[in-house]
This record gives sequence, structure tokens and C-alpha cells, in this order.
Amino acid sequence: MTEQINKLKELARKPAFLKAAVGAGVLAILLILVSDLSENEDKERTAANAAINFTSSEIYAAETEKRLTETLTAIEGVGRAEVMLTIHSTEEYVYAETNKRGASQSENSYVIIDRGSQKEALVKKINNPAISGVVIVCEGGDDPRVCEKIYKAVSTALNISTSKIYVAEMK
Repeated sequence: MTEQINKLKELARKPAFLKAAVGAGVLAILLILVSDLSENEDKERTAANAAINFTSSEIYAAETEKRLTETLTAIEGVGRAEVMLTIHSTEEYVYAETNKRGASQSENSYVIIDRGSQKEALVKKINNPAISGVVIVCEGGDDPRVCEKIYKAVSTALNISTSKIYVAEMK
């Protein structure tokens, strides 16, 4: 055993071994730095995607409010109208999956596509943000017949129950 230790000590004194040991140490440090940088990039990318999703939800709400306002003002008796939507969630991405079934188990995995230097899951569909409520303020909001038309139009257009819709008269 002491003979093997002595051989290792002699090997450690050689300049080639010292260079190799230092090179391996520098390589290990570089690998740690590169992995840390890629984690930071992933965190930044995730934060940017969250901001984009939030913005796209706001855009969806604004466009839906605009289209709904145009539709409601075309209904007889409504007059001028303002619409406000409450969004319950952001866009939801549904990814394509494959299912491998064996004799006693099954395994689901996402379909991955290669985009040059990046690999991404294949998006099957994008669900719009969920609408949790609508407030309509309009000139004809005090007439029950006009309100009934508004409730039906909004409920049908947004596929939500009438309990999530409020109509008021514009002052």
C-alpha cells in the first residue's frame, strides 16, 4: 500500500500531471459557470414569457371589449355603451402528447420539435383566457327589454352564464 502511495507522490511531482490537474480544475469551474448562466437565461426566459402572457391577456380583453361594445351598440335601444371584462386566467397552452402503452404500464410524453438550436414542445392549441365577469354601462340600461337583449347577446357571444353579467344605465 505504501508503495502505491509513493508512486502517486512521484507522479504528482511531474509537470505534465500538474498541468493536467490544473486543466481539469479550470474545466470544472467553466462547466459550473456555464450551467449557472444557462439557469439564469432560463429564469429570464420564464419571466419574459409570463410578461408576454399577461400582456396577451390584456390585449385579448381589450379586443373583446371593443368587439362587444360594437355589437351591443348595434342592438336597438342600447345607444352608447361601455364594456368592462374581468379576466380570470391567462392563455393556456395545450401541448401535443404521445402515449406509449406496454403490457402493464403506459407513458405519456410531449411531442418535441427541433427549431435549429432549440427544441420545443409542439403546441396543439391555445385556449383563450377565461372571462369571469362582464359589466355593461349603456344608455338603454334602465329598460328591462333592452337589458334582456344585452344579457342574451353577451351570454351567447362569450359563452358565460347571465349571472356573470351586470347591466347598468349610463348617466
